[in-house]
Amino acid sequence: MALSIHVSDFRADGIKVIPATGDDFDALARPLIGRVADIGIQLKPLLFVVSNESEHTIVSFSKTWTVRHEDGRTTTMRSHTSFPEYICGDVLISHDPLAFPPGSRRVETPSVVIQGYAESEPYYDQFLPQFVVEKDQMLAHATELRIELDAAIFADGRLIGRDPDGWLSGLFSEYVSAKQDWYRQILERLDAGGSVDDAFAPIRAFQEEKNRQVRAGRRFPREETQLWKTQAAAEATRWRRRFTDDELPALLKQSIRLEPFVIRRVPT
Repeated sequence: MALSIHVSDFRADGIKVIPATGDDFDALARPLIGRVADIGIQLKPLLFVVSNESEHTIVSFSKTWTVRHEDGRTTTMRSHTSFPEYICGDVLISHDPLAFPPGSRRVETPSVVIQGYAESEPYYDQFLPQFVVEKDQMLAHATELRIELDAAIFADGRLIGRDPDGWLSGLFSEYVSAKQDWYRQILERLDAGGSVDDAFAPIRAFQEEKNRQVRAGRRFPREETQLWKTQAAAEATRWRRRFTDDELPALLKQSIRLEPFVIRRVPT
């Protein structure tokens, strides 16, 4: 039985999903995938391109893939693409300093970030084939595939879409807050006359304690994983790898924004 593919997007708001069924899809997707395009293109039909044809920068969006199988079962995969650095101001250490601006496109697939990372990760092409195998196994007896954009958040805080259970708005708010909390501590220590090494000491202590607990074999309850706090700490340390201690104080004070980011739902 042929696989039927359906997409749902926000065309009225200028955000468009381009599925892998179009004749020109490969020509659109290959430049976005880059070096590993020969492997990445095999992720079709889960692969799709999303185009921002609005007049506004998108800082986060969520998407869902729903597969219906011959026996009636369904498999659902949900993920998000987010750019909290655009809100916090730490774009100098970001993979995507412009977030998702008007006139741009991104290529998306479940379980793995396929756009851009292969250029900086030399071993990307070695583990990507496993996702192709998993895709083939999942779709072997599938009858229907639905690709949906669930929600999108613009740089001015507007949210469009269903955002089931507040998933996207919640995680993006937590991510931004976690980054700002670390930067607030860093800037406070710098303003108090501390050195760069002293300013980053709380992050270093946090990471060392996490590593100690992992080595000790501790199992973390879900609420203790502190995903965004851990992620934000790792991202903040990029500053010290990319810039000298002499450069950092001025760059951080000029770049970082600590104003709360307020997300507001747009009535539909």
